[in-house]
Amino acid sequence: MIAAHTPRELIFSDVANDIGPAALTVEGTLPGWLRGAFVRNGSARYGFGPVQFRHWFDGMAFLQRFEFGEGNLEYTGRFLRTKSYQAAVEGRAEYQSFATPAARSFGSWLAGLTTKNITDNTNVNVVRYGNASVALTEIGAPRCFDPQTLETGDLLTFNDNLGIGPTTAHPVRAGKSWVNFTLKPGMRSEYAVWSFSGNGPRNVIARISSKRPAYVHSMGASAKYAILIEYPYRFDPLAMILGGKPYIENFHWGGDETLIHLIDLSGSAPPVTCSAEPFFCFHHVHAFDDGDCVVIDLVGYDDASIVSDLYLDRVRERAPVAPGLSLRRYRAPCNGQDATREMLSSTRMELPRVDFRAERPRYVYAPRVGEGDAFTDAVLQIDTMSASQRVWERPDESPGEAIFVPKPGGSSETGGVVLFVAFNAKQNRSALVVVDATTFEECARAWAPAMLPLGFHGQFWPNY
Repeated sequence: MIAAHTPRELIFSDVANDIGPAALTVEGTLPGWLRGAFVRNGSARYGFGPVQFRHWFDGMAFLQRFEFGEGNLEYTGRFLRTKSYQAAVEGRAEYQSFATPAARSFGSWLAGLTTKNITDNTNVNVVRYGNASVALTEIGAPRCFDPQTLETGDLLTFNDNLGIGPTTAHPVRAGKSWVNFTLKPGMRSEYAVWSFSGNGPRNVIARISSKRPAYVHSMGASAKYAILIEYPYRFDPLAMILGGKPYIENFHWGGDETLIHLIDLSGSAPPVTCSAEPFFCFHHVHAFDDGDCVVIDLVGYDDASIVSDLYLDRVRERAPVAPGLSLRRYRAPCNGQDATREMLSSTRMELPRVDFRAERPRYVYAPRVGEGDAFTDAVLQIDTMSASQRVWERPDESPGEAIFVPKPGGSSETGGVVLFVAFNAKQNRSALVVVDATTFEECARAWAPAMLPLGFHGQFWPNY
């Protein structure tokens, strides 16, 4: 555990234990219609004695649940009890993670060849696959958990032979199905792009070959197409298998073209591939069909240096440089011609979210990336039509991912609230913040019983 002094160090310090359940006192007024659970996932502990993780993406998975009831709010936070977590608690660095190697021995090298020492620390996202609530990572199988108590369940087993990864922790909705891919590394690697109803086997809708596969953190989907983008941040599968390096350290920036694959969701036509300038992206925002093009909104970078900037020793000391960080729109022609780029906002932001109900969302919600000691310093509501934006900000507060929750029965993209966790560095406290999406003013907050991690991604699961 590090000695935390600056706001940036505090944000990336350790949560030591489970928290709650605890009733939270609300300042302000919660909307009477807000009923359900705001469930989040993310890194929360980076060290266990001799076991010290190297990257923000390596921290141990910590699930958080904010339960909105009739006039009350309850908080629970629990670490996932995975094999990786138990080994770390016992001081054993047995599992290869995103950027932290496993302890090296001949036995662990052999385990690496069979993927048996790959982490099961599912610390990135949460979704519902049918009746199962699962926590996701991008290099392992989904982990089931109890959505009420957050107790750890079994790994989710798909009824097929596709394997477990590498994949993304961001399956994307396409109609009533989820869409994602499973990468099969080899002499001729292959992305198996699949759809999944939440039960039964995954249905492969396309197979895309790649000699040097790319790091793909998320996918997109329009009404007609799944979208898989290969950035020039690639790896050699054989070197990965034999080298024993942690996952991300096998990837290298090449600076050549980016490939945008458009995959017909019906499976009736082969994929179409468009070229674009070199760029990198963690998070798609949304996509929609527009005549003979697919429009893809995403948060882009000029290169992949942001990955290195998020190693803990760096991110605790300084703000990421992240060249070119911006909200971008790419138009990918369905005939395979080169894609074109449009700037939607040059404001530095990450972890974007939209109103999931909208076919062509107008508003994007995202934390603004800070400078100096501030990791993030505001939440933005960006109007992609007018390029205007509204801002929520408070002194000394760093907010995490912001989720839009629509009011039941309404259809307006601003008819609801925005939820996020904010860390106050001056008070060394965290709060759940509720912002009215129409006025973009804070209407309520509830201070947590302890400092909370900002985490990565979450969902609001209504009970109305």
